[in-house]
Amino acid sequence: MTGPIRCKKTGPARPVPEAPPSVEVLPPTNRHHFRASPELVEIRARFDAGDYRGCVEPIEVLFFARRNTFHQGLLQYVVALHQLGLGLVRTPRRLLGQALEYWSPYPDWQEGLDLSVLRTHAEALLDRLPPEVDQCTPEQLSEWWVPAPKLGEVDQEMWK
Repeated sequence: MTGPIRCKKTGPARPVPEAPPSVEVLPPTNRHHFRASPELVEIRARFDAGDYRGCVEPIEVLFFARRNTFHQGLLQYVVALHQLGLGLVRTPRRLLGQALEYWSPYPDWQEGLDLSVLRTHAEALLDRLPPEVDQCTPEQLSEWWVPAPKLGEVDQEMWK
């Protein structure tokens, strides 16, 4: 996924891997000039259909193109939802917390998504997932699950 590790020589010793490019916070999105990418259109459709695993690849395309905390948080969030569906609890709890941290510098609307709704959903799930549980049955998950929001109606001009 990340490609080959590039190394730099440091003398007669073994080569040391180069540090990956830094991950940055994006500036606030200008709603009036924003045009959704094909990846974002796909993410929205898959997310609204409950296909959280299907969101991973288009989010990764956006993340690796710009290496930013917004898309990194979105990736953590959809992976957490997918893993919860598989009956995992401990890792999704950590991923939801990380997503909230990554999203903390952003306004409520960023890159065509209502982050306030996504934050509220992640927080609600975190509140309901018992800290002492690592895995769960489908019955347990149905007790703790908070239905994911739809990514919402958006201005159709934005999605052209």
